[in-house]
Amino acid sequence: VLTTTEFARRLEGLREVGVEVEVLEEEALGRLGMRLLLAVGQGSESPSKVVVLRWRGGGEEAPLALVGKGVVFDTGGISMKPASGMEDMTMDMAGAAVVAGVMRTLARRGARANVVGLLGLVENMPSGSATRPGDVVRSMKGDTVEIVNTDAEGRLVLADLLWHAQEAFAPRAIVDLATLTGAIVVALGHENAGLFSNDDDLAEAVARAAREEGEGAWRMPMGDAYDAKLKSDVADMRNVGGREG
Repeated sequence: VLTTTEFARRLEGLREVGVEVEVLEEEALGRLGMRLLLAVGQGSESPSKVVVLRWRGGGEEAPLALVGKGVVFDTGGISMKPASGMEDMTMDMAGAAVVAGVMRTLARRGARANVVGLLGLVENMPSGSATRPGDVVRSMKGDTVEIVNTDAEGRLVLADLLWHAQEAFAPRAIVDLATLTGAIVVALGHENAGLFSNDDDLAEAVARAAREEGEGAWRMPMGDAYDAKLKSDVADMRNVGGREG
């Protein structure tokens, strides 16, 4: 039911509560250079879209950006998931759903804040036009990415969205909401979300808010050793770095 087109249509309804809504179609995404995002959805008959939601209640201050992964269904693409549990992959748009809900809430309460939400709506399907393992795709930033596993697709959608967020809106901070990845559930169970951050103050603010609301968030490590696992012989980086870490 919730195709990329239907998701975008429902988001357009947020105009009724005062949210500015812009829907970027595939042609516009191509002009922007969002090739990673488009690569994820190119095997699907559902067109890929990016929806930008803006709430301007904070005067001239720089906005907070919320970025949400909106994979409306994830088969894994050519690197297809096992059949068991694939029926649950309608939930792979949960990050985008949270962003949409937050933007609606901000508008309904007349929040004195400037917030922009960016939602990447795609469907990851295997077909004759799907991205293949081994393909190399250039990101909006300009980096080349070797697609080793097409089921590591959310990070490709989010990479282009994150770059567009900082380039187009110069936000004071970005919070990226992703259903990445099954391994984080193995590590932390269902009690905590994995929190990755390059800003200690922001990370603590998010963790504190999570504690106050009874939501779990646990900060995970980042560093050069993890970056090294993404080195590629044919591109600037790979989209997976193996099972360790």
